[in-house]
Amino acid sequence: MTAYLSRIALDSLDRAQAELERHLVSGLDGRCLGCRGLEPCGTRTRTEAVFAQYHQLPRRRPGITKVGLRRIEATDRRPWFER
Repeated sequence: MTAYLSRIALDSLDRAQAELERHLVSGLDGRCLGCRGLEPCGTRTRTEAVFAQYHQLPRRRPGITKVGLRRIEATDRRPWFER
């Protein structure tokens, strides 16, 4: 079964996706790096509700939660198990 979404629904999902991507990563202290709220932050909870409302899942973008990891790996030549 295929469901077609209106332009308003698609725009709402696009905004929710962008907002969710800003609030996916949390720090070592369990706080969102986007707003410093406790994980899961309120913004993330609201964006997840938008996806649930339209029976959609967020798009996956591999590597989006690895903020700054490449920079660390490039400067630290030790194997991961020695860090």
